[in-house]
Amino acid sequence: MIIRNTPVRQPLTSGTESTAARPAPTARNVVKDSFSSGGAAAAQRTGAVTGAPPGDHGKLMSEYLTGARPPPADFEQVMGYKPYAIQTPHGQRMQDPLGYASVPGKIGPDKEFDPAAKTHDYGYDLLRYYDRKGTPLKPEARKAADAQFRKDMFDYANDQKGTMAKFKYRAWAQIYATAVELNSRVQGYGPP
Repeated sequence: MIIRNTPVRQPLTSGTESTAARPAPTARNVVKDSFSSGGAAAAQRTGAVTGAPPGDHGKLMSEYLTGARPPPADFEQVMGYKPYAIQTPHGQRMQDPLGYASVPGKIGPDKEFDPAAKTHDYGYDLLRYYDRKGTPLKPEARKAADAQFRKDMFDYANDQKGTMAKFKYRAWAQIYATAVELNSRVQGYGPP
């Protein structure tokens, strides 16, 4: 936020001083860009930084992850990839094509939870994107990304045939989701 104070007028020391004796106001300093031949002010050539939209950042994150809201216009340029959509039995999800389930020691069903992890990775990249733009999202955004990860893993577990398969995947979903949520808490729900 830029705050501009109104200039303070200095009172005249004597009633005989004329306005011509006052110094002329100085021109505002303009920083010239020495890297271009045009000499335009650097501020004139810099694109406007798009800030995080105001409002509920948890809802915003959910809209991004489900594809209800397209990625920010310069997301691909800033983050280096273009997210893509997949259709799951429980709705559309946006994915990080470079994402994966990063499980220490590759224990558990990391391949089965890979789609949930790719959506979660996209969510975390949105947190990083807005942080790089200078307008970090509120903690509710990271909580929403973690909640979507939990939901997607439990949806997968509950879709399994047979009691033992459901039990197995629910147990792993609980372990993975809890680990992610604890890590978010340790990091203060900010950008990872």
